[in-house]
Amino acid sequence: MPNLNTEILKKLPITLPPLLEQRRIASILSAYDNLIENNTHRIRLLEQMAENIYKEWFVRFRFPGHENAEFENGLPKGWQLRHIGDVCDTIGGGTPSTSKPEYWGGDIKWVTPTDITSKDSLPLLTIVGRITQEGLNKSSAKLLPPYTILMTSRASIGFFGMAPFEVCTNQGFISIIPHSENLRMYMLYMLKSRKDEILLNANGSTFLEISKGRFRKMKMLIPDDSTLNEFEKRARAIFDTIMKLEQQSMILARQRDLLLPRLMSGKLEVRG
Repeated sequence: MPNLNTEILKKLPITLPPLLEQRRIASILSAYDNLIENNTHRIRLLEQMAENIYKEWFVRFRFPGHENAEFENGLPKGWQLRHIGDVCDTIGGGTPSTSKPEYWGGDIKWVTPTDITSKDSLPLLTIVGRITQEGLNKSSAKLLPPYTILMTSRASIGFFGMAPFEVCTNQGFISIIPHSENLRMYMLYMLKSRKDEILLNANGSTFLEISKGRFRKMKMLIPDDSTLNEFEKRARAIFDTIMKLEQQSMILARQRDLLLPRLMSGKLEVRG
């Protein structure tokens, strides 16, 4: 059996630039890393800002105009409790047969829970899986419109993401399409804040899973349209900014990774 161990690796020759040139290369690459880290820090702050606005408006009821709002039974007048299933479509996913190569490697983006659980922010820009149109047709996966709310519903439950393009998912998701556009960002942050409650509604002997039926029966507070419209506007602006920062970081990472071998090989001259 072929084997590669540390003793073999120790004997492999490498090209090593002079120390001064190494430092110059490190300085160039560090500039990219610092920009990426700065973007990551800004993303964390923006995510926290959106969550704080949600809590302030819809948990503490300090929404715009709350000083003059009338309350009935502990809720602002005009707000109501509804079942989640009353205000959105809930869609499951599927996996094409892995024994059919013609179902795989196409142009349709196919999301698995790892695509979401491996990242800390909500925009979903990098998706590994790809299936063909035939794979989509021959499975229970459904093509979802851009900005569908994707919620993991099996094993790792209550992780969320939204992609700015069409996707489909495997069976580890409940995908949520609000009936009203001004519910989109509100539902995203409302559900994100209720992860523990979603987990309590899950069951299963092999692994925990929340069914679409139980999820649809959960109740949610529906604010009035003017408040929803304002939150949609603010939260969407934050989401779009986060998405731009992530796109910038992806470009910076690609440029850094392309530069490294060229700098190390001497194909690009490093000027001090």
